[in-house]
Amino acid sequence: MTRPSEQIPPWDGYSRFFGRWIFPLLDRLNGTTLASKLDSLLESEHLDRNEIERRQEREVERTVARTRRASAFYRHLWESRTGEGPASRFPALDRLPVVTKADFAAAPDAFPLPGHQGKIISCRTSGSTGSPMVFHRSMEQESWFWALRLRMWRWSGYHPGDPYLAINLNPRLGFKKKLQDKLFRCTYLTFNADNQDSERIARALIRDRIPHINAFASSLLVLARYMLDRGLEPPGMVGITSTGDTLDPEYRRIIEKALGTRVTDYYGAGGEGFHVASQCAESGSRYHIHPENALLEILGKDGPAEAGELGRIVVTQFHNEAMPLVRYELGDVGAAAPDDARCTCGRTLPMLEKIEGRVPDLIAVADGTFLVMHFFVVLFKNLQEIHRYQIVQDEVAGIRVRLVPRGEGNRQPIEATVRREIDHATRGQLAVDFEWVDEIPLTGRGKRRLIISNVSRDRLLAG
Repeated sequence: MTRPSEQIPPWDGYSRFFGRWIFPLLDRLNGTTLASKLDSLLESEHLDRNEIERRQEREVERTVARTRRASAFYRHLWESRTGEGPASRFPALDRLPVVTKADFAAAPDAFPLPGHQGKIISCRTSGSTGSPMVFHRSMEQESWFWALRLRMWRWSGYHPGDPYLAINLNPRLGFKKKLQDKLFRCTYLTFNADNQDSERIARALIRDRIPHINAFASSLLVLARYMLDRGLEPPGMVGITSTGDTLDPEYRRIIEKALGTRVTDYYGAGGEGFHVASQCAESGSRYHIHPENALLEILGKDGPAEAGELGRIVVTQFHNEAMPLVRYELGDVGAAAPDDARCTCGRTLPMLEKIEGRVPDLIAVADGTFLVMHFFVVLFKNLQEIHRYQIVQDEVAGIRVRLVPRGEGNRQPIEATVRREIDHATRGQLAVDFEWVDEIPLTGRGKRRLIISNVSRDRLLAG
């Protein structure tokens, strides 16, 4: 019998060999089950909608019951806030309170659950909303996380073993990571630790004829502007996947013009181990929801928001026994599509109308380059003395760095470090002022923006 993951012709013979032999071997070595879960995900794309909902209801009931037995944190939370939560169309979740990062931060010893058996993946979030956290996930959840990512990439034309380019800030240092990149034929390029080195990335795409690229939406935008400004032809790509930042429609237009193919965006939370929704080649601005690993709720003031109505995005994860996430608020807003919404691709998965997310502001530099958001994420991730931060730019010549400290430590070395790194990244073109504050205010939608730039959008979209 042909497995679903082998039904679509791969990029070349190596990809077929990889899928049949190397992929299962890596699964065994890592203690994961990606290959079998990917096959299951590809089979479930065309289930009847009623069957999808029945399966989700069973998973929700099982997850809530298991969590109630195993987690003192949740038992206390649910008992102390009985009936205070929003309504749900799933009885097991109805009126359970929404849980946030602040709830977890107040109980740092609650997870991973003491009775959990097996290896645990612990991940410190980047703190893109200004407050890092440590999340834990079981190997079962790790398998679902990566299998979902591979399905999303598949929708953009990728098959495991196809050559692809990944653009990221964090360097690959470990031998195991480098070996996996070699086997997966991944060209992994960092941002050169400061400004994105678009020349190096464009050169690699063209020289090596790489068919796929995966990157933050803001990084793709900077690369696209570089290529258009220099008249570079599209490099003949098969697929582009973007993540990490909200993909503004105008940003999409610029990226697709420069790279010559559709961008399929996906949404989730890497630190928490969620892949929530993603686009396919035919979904337009809508997103397919991934119902196999989590339940997505769009909540208004007291319950589910109406289709098309903005609400907060709340998720319940099904397979993470190390740190259950039940009605966990991701901190973004979105809107559900109508129940009868269907994609022309033929998949029956439920759909999101739109994801607001966080606007991917970039810091503009006078020479026409930009600092991407993740430059600041990495910089402040390593400054444990800082609780929250925000970067404000009102003119191209300078920025204001707003900092909420943890305690009363010496502030001068922190300012010196931040100023030094920004000076190095921009070759001294940005003046840096500091503002120490007690708190960074929320926006009208209850969000904290990491970057507020009032000049970068116009400079990016010029031309």
